[in-house]
Amino acid sequence: MRERQLYGIILALAVALAGLGGYLIALVRHGQGGQQGGPETVPFIEPSQGAQPRTIVVAGLGRAAARPNMAGLRLGVATQATTAAEALAQNAESMGRVIEAMKAMGIPEEDIETARFSLYPRYSRETLIGFEAAHILELTTTDLDRVGRLIDGAVGVGANRVETVYFAFTEGRIEELSSLARQRAVEDARAKAEAIASSLGVRIVGIASAVEEAYRPYREEWYGAPPVPTPPPTPIVPPTEVEVTVMIKVTFIIE
Repeated sequence: MRERQLYGIILALAVALAGLGGYLIALVRHGQGGQQGGPETVPFIEPSQGAQPRTIVVAGLGRAAARPNMAGLRLGVATQATTAAEALAQNAESMGRVIEAMKAMGIPEEDIETARFSLYPRYSRETLIGFEAAHILELTTTDLDRVGRLIDGAVGVGANRVETVYFAFTEGRIEELSSLARQRAVEDARAKAEAIASSLGVRIVGIASAVEEAYRPYREEWYGAPPVPTPPPTPIVPPTEVEVTVMIKVTFIIE
């Protein structure tokens, strides 16, 4: 009885497999017939990504120099007293005289601003002995020849800190020089790229991108206390040239 059941199952499987084989053969023949004259099938094709352009990337450096047309100086007053209030009061009084003296010497109020202000305790062997207040102004002027006189005038009415003297450009002059420096940076980048392309046996056919990497208007600075005037005014001599530097990164397309 068990053998008859097993035989029946095997027979059923054989019939099912035969039917499936016939179905697969029919599918194959149908496909072949479609290629010969039946409905066409559309194959799946991966979309073309396109070849990336070959490039040369270089950084061009451009410089433009000229005599500075603006000077800036940082100076001010430091005062010491037993209490913080006394140090601040003395500082405010001396600083008021310095500001009025700068205005009297032709510096407009909009060209005078606070660069730094501080108040901190003073100690001697971990014992509080008082406070120091410091107020530093930043002044700018386009009259470079009077920088020394400005220092002398400030010191004469109470300023006892001269931190920095620097020479730079007004905004309009900076823009003129930076435009020239950019042009030279682009020319430098192209010259470098053409030299590289020639060495590689390729040629430049276009530009993919250009990015200004850095821009720095250089400031010629002088630090420290002013020298003893011999004779007055304090001799501050501006530099003959100050430089503006621009760097541009350019990506050239080659073939």
